Formats: sequence, C-alpha cells, structure tokens
Amino acid sequence: MNITLYLAENNMAFRGTSDKLYTPNNGKFLGLVQLIGKFDPIMQEHLKLAMAGDISDHYCGKDIQNELIDLMGGKVKSEIVSRAKTSKYYSIIADCTPDISHIEQLSLTIRFADLSDDNISIKEHFLEFILVQSSSGAGLTEVILTVLNKHGLELHNCRGQGYDNGANMKGKNIGVQKRILDLNPLAFFVPCGCHSYNLVLCDAAKSSVKSVTLFGVLQRLFALFSASVNRWKILTDHLGLYSLKKLSDTRWEAKINSVKAVRYQICDVHDALVTLANETEKSDVTISHEAITLAGQLKDFGFIVSLVVWYEILFQINVVSKSLQSKNIDLGKCTEILENCCNFLEEYRKTGFKKALLIASDLAKELQIEPVFKPMNRVQRIKRQAGEMATDEPIESSEKKFEIEFFNKLLDTSLMSMKERFKQLHDYSKTWSFLYNVKKIPERNELLKLCTDLQRKLTVGSDSDIDGHLLCDELISLKDFLPDNDDITPIYVLNFIKQRNIHELYPNIWIALRILVTIPVTVASGERSFSKLNPLTPESPKFSAYFRFS
Repeated sequence: MNITLYLAENNMAFRGTSDKLYTPNNGKFLGLVQLIGKFDPIMQEHLKLAMAGDISDHYCGKDIQNELIDLMGGKVKSEIVSRAKTSKYYSIIADCTPDISHIEQLSLTIRFADLSDDNISIKEHFLEFILVQSSSGAGLTEVILTVLNKHGLELHNCRGQGYDNGANMKGKNIGVQKRILDLNPLAFFVPCGCHSYNLVLCDAAKSSVKSVTLFGVLQRLFALFSASVNRWKILTDHLGLYSLKKLSDTRWEAKINSVKAVRYQICDVHDALVTLANETEKSDVTISHEAITLAGQLKDFGFIVSLVVWYEILFQINVVSKSLQSKNIDLGKCTEILENCCNFLEEYRKTGFKKALLIASDLAKELQIEPVFKPMNRVQRIKRQAGEMATDEPIESSEKKFEIEFFNKLLDTSLMSMKERFKQLHDYSKTWSFLYNVKKIPERNELLKLCTDLQRKLTVGSDSDIDGHLLCDELISLKDFLPDNDDITPIYVLNFIKQRNIHELYPNIWIALRILVTIPVTVASGERSFSKLNPLTPESPKFSAYFRFS
C-alpha cells in the first residue's frame, strides 16, 4: 500500500513491459517490491514462495495494483466531498475539451472554503473526468447534475459557476450557466478571467497592421531558424541568454518570451540573419532572400518602436495573467488586479510613447540606423467625429501618424476590450466590494444599504443566506476588534473568527465571507487537469488508466 501511495504521490507509472517478478522492465511497482525484499525478511520469504510456485497469489499483479489505486482514489474523493459538505457552500468549475482521440471530456472541479484544517483556506479539488455524449448546454448540464448527485453535493448549496467562454457554457439563454441558474438562482456565474483576458490580448494584437506585422515577423524568424539544425546553430552562436520562441494563439507567455528574445538581442538576431544570408547565398537563394528581408524589417525604426511598446505591455499583462491563475484568488483580488492593469494602460497611453521612442532610439543606434520613421507617401487628414465643427487637421508627421495608428489604437482597443469583457465581473464586485476589507467599511447608512442589497442577492423566495440588518451590526462590531492592518482580507477575517471560536457571535459575516471566497473567477484548475489526459488514447495500453483518474 505504501508503494502505491508513493508512486501515486510522485505521479509515476506503475507497470512496465513485463508483469512478472524478477524480469527486466517489470515496472516501478514490482521493482520497489523486489527492493524491499532485499531488506525485509517477511517480504523476502513471500517473494521466494511466489517464485517457487508454493503460493498461487503473490498480490503484486496488475489487478491488485489497480484495486489499491481505486481504493485510495475513492478514499481521497470521499475526503474531498466530506470537506465540501462541512463547508456547506461550494462552487463548480467545469471545462470541456476533446482529447487526442477526439473524445469529448468534461473535467469537474469544486471550490470551497476548507474549514477542516487549523487555518481556513480556499481549495479547488478535481473530482473526475466524464465522457460527454452531447456537448450542448442541456447535455453538459445533465452530466454535471448527475455527478453532483452521485457525490451527495446538493445543488441548492452551490454559490458559483466557473466555465470558459464557450457559447454552450456561458450562453445567456440555453447555456449551462443559465440552466443551472434556473435551478438555483444563487449559483452566480462569473466568466473565466483568464479566458476573457486572453480575448483582450487577441483584440489588441489585431488592432492595427503594425501589430499584426510585428508578430508575423517574430513567427517568421522562429520558422526560418528552427527549420534546420544548421540554421539554429547559427542563431545560438549569436544569441546570449534568450532563445527565439514559437508564438502561440492561446499561451500569451509564449508571446512575451518571443518578444523578449528580440527586444533584448535585436542586434544579435540581425547579425545571425546576415550570417545566414551570406552562407546560403549560393546554396539556397530562397532562404537567403528571406533572411535579408527579415534583417531589413529589424532595421525599420517603426518595427523597433512597436517591439518596445508590445514588450512593455506584455510584461505587465504576463504578471496579471499568472496572478489570475492562482487557486487562492478571489473576487476581490481579481478586481484589484484588473483595476491596476487598467490604470497601467491608461497611464502608459499618456506617457508610454515618448518613453518607447527613447528606448527604441538607443536600439536604433546599436543597429547603426537613424531613429526616424519612414516618410509618409502623402499627407493624411484626421477624420472628424459627427458633430465636430473644427476643420480636419492634417497629419504631417510620420511619427504622429505612427502614434495615432499604432500606439493609440493599441491602447484604446485594450482598454475598451477590458471594460467590455470584464463588465459582469465588475458588476458582481460592486455587490461584494464592501467585504473586501472589513476595516474600511463605510458609514452606517451606506453600509446598511450595501448589506440589504447583498441580502436581496442571496435571497430566493422567502429564504435568504443572511440578514442584511444583522450583517451591518456585526460588521460595525467586528471592525473594532480587528488589528489596524491594510491587508485584512476575507480569508484573514474568517480565520480571525474561527481561531477565537466566535462564529456564533458573527453568523452573517461567517456565511457572507465564505460565499464570497467560494465564487470562482477563473477555470485554470479545470484546464490544468486536462494535462493528465494528453498521453492517453483508446489504442494505448494505458487508456484503461483514464477510468482510474476519476
């Protein structure tokens, strides 16, 4: 049993190509059994009898291994469900995707405030994978309800739903979230923050020709050098810390790594292109021409400025993206992170272009080119908006044209997309924001209004999770007992109440904060679970392991 536990904890394979004791490649499980037999007399005697054929069952075969895995997995799942029931309130996180064999899989995760340990913490636990016959809203809803019912998790205690931005999941009329809300109006749905954030970046990347050109050039650079071992050797001989990376439509961290490699080594990349062009001039003129063309792109001042601007934006965005993927993030932290990002973008729009020009000018000098934009073909005029009386102002500067058509458009698109895609999250945040820091609650009259508004949100028919008037009184009372600290988070307050065993004195705070931290803001945990399915296909001998994942 300890061998099974050790291998499972370390995510190791149990079996090898042979299922017999003392044969080559018989797997880690049998290998560890044999190792223990060298030092443990009882195990040694048992293995001798098994090898001699004196006993028919040695209890080391694949069936016993699978049975032990099932028993331990069932115990773990039972403990997870038990803790969720103790917490009472929980949220569901579901994500659906086809696996490598084109079979639709649904990953179901539950999120709750774990009250079982000494310190309360937010837990997101994977429950199981489910084979999906229908990926419609109705089909997925039925699957989710069946799993919850199987584990004894009552739907009326669900206080949150987290899905990706697919129409079958978040659809307002027939999506999963709408169908669950029809059954339980308190199962609040918040669109996945990470998916929404990715869509913001996709909007920004397509905001102008300059942005599309930038990422196109970066992808061409990677494709050119990675297509040949010899070409890659030329590249690595010139580069230092950072290597060129392939772009990804979904993983924006790959984009920042790609931008960073060129941003900080643009001269080295240029020299590598020149070397490649010279070495292939006679052997492959197509490659030589591509290298010369890309080298010319790198020496375009407009390209350099766009490279600097995008790196500054992607660096900030990458920090936000990683923060949003944390299991411990809640509605309050998510809102704060997004507000900080919006503030950065607004401030960068005011001052970022001039800073980018200074940095780009230094890079241009390293490339031995003039830090000037290409001259305009013709004078353009700024279009007037409807109702404007002023005469159209002509754009006479290439720099101004670049700022308007690339920089301003990029930042404006990002800000507008942020506000549109996170509107629902901000609406929820307004309802709960007064609980983000209990030390900073407003005056009584305003607080009472906020508490009664929250009560209405948590009411179905004649039943309500909290009493708004009592919640107001409890907050005013508890505020004086809390230390003077700027970091009074909902989890801190919950632990403060639990450690002093005063939850009966503040029952409405106890309930409201547990619901608040239970509401999911991303489905990152659900997506992480799919990484375990990547190597499994129906043709694989390991496919039966799929069923033991659940």
